[in-house]
Amino acid sequence: MRTIEESYLVELDPFFAEDLRQMERAVNYRRWQFRMVAPFLGGSVLEVGGGIGNFTIELATSGRYVASLEPNEFCFRQLVEKTRGLANVRPLRATVEKLDVELAPGERFDSVVLMNVLEHISDDRAVLTALAGRLAPGGRLVVLVPAGQWAFGPIDERLGHFRRYDKGSARRVFGEAGLRMEFLRYYNFAGIWGWWWNARFGGREGQSDAQIRFFDRYVVPVVSRVERFIRPPVGQSILAVGSVIKP
Repeated sequence: MRTIEESYLVELDPFFAEDLRQMERAVNYRRWQFRMVAPFLGGSVLEVGGGIGNFTIELATSGRYVASLEPNEFCFRQLVEKTRGLANVRPLRATVEKLDVELAPGERFDSVVLMNVLEHISDDRAVLTALAGRLAPGGRLVVLVPAGQWAFGPIDERLGHFRRYDKGSARRVFGEAGLRMEFLRYYNFAGIWGWWWNARFGGREGQSDAQIRFFDRYVVPVVSRVERFIRPPVGQSILAVGSVIKP
């Protein structure tokens, strides 16, 4: 089995770093993604893959305690700077495999959240199994990942994605990790078609700033409102929420 250090981006990749900066500028899209996960978050949160802190501050709202795990040195420095002064945020530079070095063996969380992280990890089942062990009784594991393996393309490869998910693969990996699925749905019906076009016909190996600005400014406000009432049959993202299966 590949280690987390091997399968997750520990060394600085300029392409990966630029993607994080692009997402930081996509304010409407980022806020929409946070609204997806917010209803499932408890008082204490373990954020796996904090990156440059794009979601960490939002996670820390409403008095939540957040331990944010980020192995990449470049990203970790920005995460620390961005959350400086927030007493309820604890940045941790470590991989999931070395989490026991940073946390007490008995420390548990109401929520463990992975925002666009699991697709970067080769052995997703092993990671989910390990993280399930950090859930407090009644806690939830919240995972937001790219959807639609049929839309997998050059941008996914450059970002270090091992896969995109569908409902079947999400249910399977949660079950293998000893998790009962509580919530599962697609989001962003419009976005998946743009991603698919870029993968199959656009010949793009990177995301366009112009496309992201247009999508964030004009598409996200409309689609996010519509999807409050209508669940799309497919989407660019899939949200999976599970809890530990009691023996």
